[in-house]
Order: sequence, then C-alpha cells, then structure tokens
Amino acid sequence: KQEPRRVITQPYDYSVQDLVNKIREKDIIISPDYQRNYVWVANDEFENKRSRLIESLLLNIPIPVIYFAEQKKTLTYEVIDGQQRLRTFEDFLNDDFKLKELQIRTDVNGKTYSELEQKDKDEIRKRSIRAIVILNDSDEEVKYEVFERLNLGSVELTPQEIRNNTLRGTFNNLLKELALDDSFRKLIKHRLKSDQNNMAHEELVLRFFAYHSSNLKRSDQLSYFLTKYMEDNRNISDDEALELKILFQKTIKKINKFLGDKAFSIFLSKTNTWNTTTNRLVFEAEMLAFSMVDEEKITITPDQFVSELKDRMINDENFKRSLGKSGGRKIQERVETIIDLLKI
Repeated sequence: KQEPRRVITQPYDYSVQDLVNKIREKDIIISPDYQRNYVWVANDEFENKRSRLIESLLLNIPIPVIYFAEQKKTLTYEVIDGQQRLRTFEDFLNDDFKLKELQIRTDVNGKTYSELEQKDKDEIRKRSIRAIVILNDSDEEVKYEVFERLNLGSVELTPQEIRNNTLRGTFNNLLKELALDDSFRKLIKHRLKSDQNNMAHEELVLRFFAYHSSNLKRSDQLSYFLTKYMEDNRNISDDEALELKILFQKTIKKINKFLGDKAFSIFLSKTNTWNTTTNRLVFEAEMLAFSMVDEEKITITPDQFVSELKDRMINDENFKRSLGKSGGRKIQERVETIIDLLKI
C-alpha cells in the first residue's frame, strides 16, 4: 500500500526586522528569476502598492501569511508565497524608495525609512508577520501542489513558473540556460503568443527533453507529465546535464540548417505564408524528429524539405489533424511524418 504523501508545516512569527536580516544573511532565498506575475510592475501603481504595504504595517492592518519551503541540505528557506512583500520590506529598510500617495498616514508621504520618526521606525521593524514553513521532511512532490493551490486566489502563474519556483536544481538551471541559447532564440524570436517572461521558452525545452526521454509516450495529462519528468530529473549530474545540452544544441543546429526562419511554424494556405507565431506542436515534432536522425543520412535538400513539409501542411488531412491535438499518439504521427519527409 502506498504511503500517503505528507506536508509537515511549522508556524512562526517573525518581526519585519528578523525577516530582512534573514534575507541579508541568505537564510531566506528569494529567487532572482521568479519575476512575472508576482512582480508588481515598475510604475506608479507599483510604487503605490509598496507604499500601502508599509502603511499597513504602521496601521497594524493584518498582512497575509508568508510561506516558505525548508531546503534539505542547507536548511535555508525558499519563498513559496510572499516574495514581493519580503522584497518591499527589505527595500524600504534599505531606503530604496519613498512613501507616496498614502491616504491615511499622509504625514509620512515623501519619506524614506531613515526619515521617519523613531516610533514609526520601531512600529515597522517590530511588526510581527506570520510565516508557515513547509519542513524538509515533507514530500517533495507536494511542494509544487502547495504552491499551485496558494495561487488559486492570486494572479495566475503558468505551470512552468511554478515548476521553476518549486523544482530548483541542476535540471532547472539547464532549462534556463538553454532557453537563452542564441541559436534557439534566433529560431523562436519572440513568436510565442505568451508573454516572453512567463518561462514559455523554458517549457518548450522541457517538452523536448520529456518527450525525447519517454520515446514519445505520454499517458498522463501534459502538465503532470512535464512536472513528473522535471521532478525525476531535478538533480541530474553535471555530465548528464552536458549530454542533454549537446543533444539540444545539435538538434537546433540541424533545424536551423533545414528550416531556418520557417522552423516551428504552420504554413497558412489562405495567405500563402508561414505563420510568424511559434506552434508548440510543430516545435515538438520538428525537434524530436531531427534529434532522432543523423544528418549524414538525410537525402533531401533543405529547399526540398521545406517544399514537401508545406505540401503536407496543405494537403495531408491526417497530418493537419495531428497538428490540432496534443495527445500521445498524435505526437508520434507528427514525428513520423517529419522523419518520413527527411527520406532517411
């Protein structure tokens, strides 16, 4: 019988000064790349929100609970929820911004922390903040789910942003490195429909590795399939990471040679043009197909390949249908079609 997965938590009450000290001493780790939806956009609204948070400390208004995950090796705390609150506390105590547009404590508008009266400084520094720590004895897989559930009432993060925050390790570092690869970016450009800062490029790299490792087989829902693969490979060795990096870069090099700026795109017969938006299903098919073949065995020229691929996208109904579905069998059909076109 399978053991139930456990979440072991411990509540703590920290003063704002305690939290800032722990950040400075690296006992609390705030991810530098975890940016998009929990970041308050740097404009007037951003500054006003930060100011209102500090005002809430002065007015003793309840502050939402902050969630940490205790790390097994270092016993440091990684932030699961509350990153921007912590950053605001630290920035204000560092005199990095002035309070503005406050409606209740109007007397402190325009002031930095060091310019406040001592009683106000003390009120801020000593204010108690409740924190919940997910202890390191908790099931590793549960951390992703905890973070996901905490986000249900917040600005929604993408699954890859959540993986990035909860599954840090050698493999996650590799995804971020390859997402910035110049040759890859040249093919992708900024053609993903999603915001380029929501880790969509990292998820593309993850899709490639996950399908490649599974021999194109997927029985689970896509998000779980990707998360499970990332969990299983979270702390791969440097040699394993290098092997994956070489595979990815060699594949990108072949695709650049045979497809160029037409890579990862669907041909639109109505306009007689290649779509300028990267199609994730085409990306998977082309990456997986080219990763499985030796360039020396390809008997078709790049121009001939592009021509035949375009023809399939226009006239092959089975291939066209496969480009509309992400199921396991459909990806095999897409990859087999690409390999067939390469005339190995």
